[in-house]
Amino acid sequence: MEDAVVKQTRAQRKAAKRRAKARRAAGGSSSPRRKRTSPALFVRQIIAELRKVVWPTRSELFTYTSVVVVFVAVIIGLVAAFDFGVTHAVSAVFG
Repeated sequence: MEDAVVKQTRAQRKAAKRRAKARRAAGGSSSPRRKRTSPALFVRQIIAELRKVVWPTRSELFTYTSVVVVFVAVIIGLVAAFDFGVTHAVSAVFG
C-alpha cells in the first residue's frame, strides 16, 4: 500500500520550477502584493495611535525621572566599586 504523500519525480519538480519562473517573468506572483499606504494616511494613523497613549502627569514624570537617575547612580557606584576592587586585586597579584 502506497503512502498518502505522493512523491514528485525530478521531471515534475523541474516543470514546476519552470512554471513558477515563467509566472514571475510574466509579472505574476504566488501571493498578491498589498497596496502601499499613502503618506497622508500614514500620518493620520500615527496621530490616531498617539491619541490612545496615556501620557504621564508632571508629578508622575518627575517621579519616574527620579527613580531612573537614582538607579543609574547606584549602578555606577557598583561598577566603580567592582572596577576598583579588580584593579587592586590585579595590582596585588602582578605587582
